[in-house]
Amino acid sequence: MKNFFYSTLTILAISTSALAQTTTPPATGEDSDFDKKFRFGLRVSAQPTWFKSGNGNTTKLKTGFGFGFGLVTEWKLSDIIRVNTGIGGDIESGSVTFSNRGFDPNVPSTNNNYAVFYVINKDGDLLEPKSDVKVESFDKQVGAKTYVLKERKIRTTHVTIPITLKMLTREYSGFRYFGQFGVDLGIRTAFKASDVYDYTGTFAASTSSANPQGTINWVAGGTNETVPISKDGSLVPIRLGLNVGAGAEYRIAGSTSLFFSVNYFSAFTNLMRNDSKYAYTANSFDAASGKYTSFAAFTQVLKMNAVRINIGVMF
Repeated sequence: MKNFFYSTLTILAISTSALAQTTTPPATGEDSDFDKKFRFGLRVSAQPTWFKSGNGNTTKLKTGFGFGFGLVTEWKLSDIIRVNTGIGGDIESGSVTFSNRGFDPNVPSTNNNYAVFYVINKDGDLLEPKSDVKVESFDKQVGAKTYVLKERKIRTTHVTIPITLKMLTREYSGFRYFGQFGVDLGIRTAFKASDVYDYTGTFAASTSSANPQGTINWVAGGTNETVPISKDGSLVPIRLGLNVGAGAEYRIAGSTSLFFSVNYFSAFTNLMRNDSKYAYTANSFDAASGKYTSFAAFTQVLKMNAVRINIGVMF
C-alpha cells in the first residue's frame, strides 16, 4: 500500500506543478483573501484503522474504525506551497488474532511454543515473569488466572500534530486541488484492550502432597473487557508516522472555504514494548508435574495504519 501512495503522491506533485502553470488565474482580487499568508480552520475525520505486525504469533489483523477532530493552521510559502499543521485528537482501534498452533492444556504433548499467555492476580493486576525463573514462582497464587490469547482488540487515543507540505493548484471555478506530504506526531493519552481467549485457567490450592505447587483448572473460551494493557505499552508514549494525502478546497466567500481530503497514515514506531513484560510463550512443559517450567517474553510489534477521510472549513 505504501508503494501505491508514494506513486500517487509523485503523480499528484507533477500534476500540481503543471496545473499551477497552466490554469487561468481568477479575476483580479478574486483570491486575494483566499491566498492570505495565514489561515486556520477546523476538521473532523472518519478513519478505518488497522495494525501491521511482523510477529509469527499473529495470524490476522482486523480493521477497526475511529474518528478524529482538530484545529488546522496553514502558512503560505509561495503561490502553490503551504506549511500545514495544527493539533487534534484521533481515536483508533484494531484487532489482532493470535495463533496457538493446536495448543491444548489437557494434552501435554501439544506444541505450545506459539500460544501466548499472561496472568492476572486476584486483585486484577498483571503479573510480571522474571527471566530464568519457573512460571510456578510467579503465577501460583490461589485465585489468579492465566489466559491463552485468541484475539485482542486495542483502542487508543492520541493527541496528534501533523506537519506537512501542502502543494496547491491555482483556483479554478472556485476549486483548488492539493497534495500533502509530511509526518504526523502523536502523544498517547488513552490505551485499553479487550481480549477473547482460547483457554482460561484458575490457580487452585494444592490438594495433594505429590503436587505441592497447586493446580490449574482450565476451561475453554472466555472474554475480558478490561485488560490493563497500558502497562505493556511503549515506554515513551509518542509515535511518529508518515502522512500523505490529496484533496480539494472550494472557496465560499473571501478567505472562507470548505475542504475535503483523504490521507494515508503509517506509524514508524511500535505501540507496544518490543518484548512484553507480562505476555509470554511457554516453551517447556514438565509432563510429570503437569506444569510449564520455562517461558520466553512475547515479542510484540504493532504499528498503526489509517486512512483518514477529512472534511472541514478554513477561514
